[in-house]
Amino acid sequence: MKSMTFGPWYHMIKRGDFLKGGFFMALNGIDVSQYQGNVDWNQVKGAGIAFAMLRGGYGKNNVDPYFHQNASACQKLGIPFGIYWFSYAYNAQMAAQEAEYCAALAKQYKVTWPLAYDLEYDTVRYAAQQGITIGKALATTMTAAFCDKVKASGYIPMYYSNLDYYRTMFDTERLPYDLWFAQYASAASVSDMAMWQYTSTGSVPGISGNCDRNYSYKDYGKGTVSPEPAPSVPDIYTVQSGDTLSGIALRFGTTVSSLAKINGISDPDVIYPGQVLRLSGSPVSGQTIYTVKAGDTLSKIAADFGTSYQTLAQLNGILSPDLIYPGQKLSIPSGSSTSISYYTIRPGDTLSGIALRFGTTVSRLQSLNNISDPDKIYAGTKIRIN
Repeated sequence: MKSMTFGPWYHMIKRGDFLKGGFFMALNGIDVSQYQGNVDWNQVKGAGIAFAMLRGGYGKNNVDPYFHQNASACQKLGIPFGIYWFSYAYNAQMAAQEAEYCAALAKQYKVTWPLAYDLEYDTVRYAAQQGITIGKALATTMTAAFCDKVKASGYIPMYYSNLDYYRTMFDTERLPYDLWFAQYASAASVSDMAMWQYTSTGSVPGISGNCDRNYSYKDYGKGTVSPEPAPSVPDIYTVQSGDTLSGIALRFGTTVSSLAKINGISDPDVIYPGQVLRLSGSPVSGQTIYTVKAGDTLSKIAADFGTSYQTLAQLNGILSPDLIYPGQKLSIPSGSSTSISYYTIRPGDTLSGIALRFGTTVSRLQSLNNISDPDKIYAGTKIRIN
């Protein structure tokens, strides 16, 4: 076992931490998966291993083929263990579902250590193949979704990170969970970890080949905690990068259809970072839904419907009035009106002639109807005049 410097860890000591002779000590452990094959857990225990982290599985409920064998042996021999789940999620809902898979395995045993979320380079690579880029905001959101679900299931949440991802992929201020930190060095570069995976080339009796070795700076005891009462749902939520409406619904204990109805969202797949959503309350009645077109501005839409851009921004949770998108659905408040007129193009019509007839301009007609070439209009097409 490598020598440890105890002093820097005094500030982490809390109720339940492992103390011996008045000094803080590290517990010696391993983590294993199918790649370690058949493990002789009797020898492992005899070698002084105090805990194990077992891979439960990966992705969409792919259970590690050695998990049940390892978990049964640990439980029989009284070796405390936790479970980690290798993630192939690329949104918060998928990450929360992976937590449910992990918790379902834990319920079959006396799991005494955390359930850990394992997001690594292969997670990001797989997401990229699906056309999704996982950055810091999305990685943090997915980690929070996994850990929140674990906690709600009555277990202790944890997340795994190496130094690279600790610096670039996780917003630790949004992750108030225990950190399982991986750095293969003589000393770790962070001080807020609960567990340190310090080598991937460890040797332990009872295991053929290399295995990961860990120090834990917490003794989790029985490990499980009673599920906390569900937190009160806030009135509003600001959409973050990587959020989906289904993920938000899952996080706050509601449904996609309810959120869509309350917020006047016609397409649940279209929400935007910075958009403010109401999480509860009655649907707003008497509203018109308008689909933003290329070239639209919020002030122009407001003028068309006889309202103000401030009213539209507040009603639709728009933080910046300059940021609206073609295809975005906007709720128009009841009582707003404008005398919108339409005209069906006839053979021989020109856009300039139509503009002249109705006292408007060619450019205005182009903007209202998304016409890129004013010389190309077609008989039978219905266009908006104002």
